Amino acid sequence: MKVRMFTATIALLVFTGIASAEDNLRGRTIASACFGCHGAASESGSAIPPIIAGAPAKFIEGSLIAFREDRRPSTIMGRIAKGYTDEDIAAVAQYFSAMGGN
Repeated sequence: MKVRMFTATIALLVFTGIASAEDNLRGRTIASACFGCHGAASESGSAIPPIIAGAPAKFIEGSLIAFREDRRPSTIMGRIAKGYTDEDIAAVAQYFSAMGGN
């Protein structure tokens, strides 16, 4: 019984780590499209576009969803955000949030 529990625990930890790594890769891949305006470290140096590194993930998610749904005015972000699923938005939000910086 103890061996089974140990094996199950190890499997859970391994698969959780794999999922986390995949989400990070997905977020980084999507974020690469953001670097042209926001900078590779998301340090644009100006208010427009804003610095998003270290911003709370929920703030980034909410902003991207608002752009996607045309609830937040924009010149380019609305068009960009329309191409992202909820999962894409969550992944890129987590990526930028984890960068720190703000």
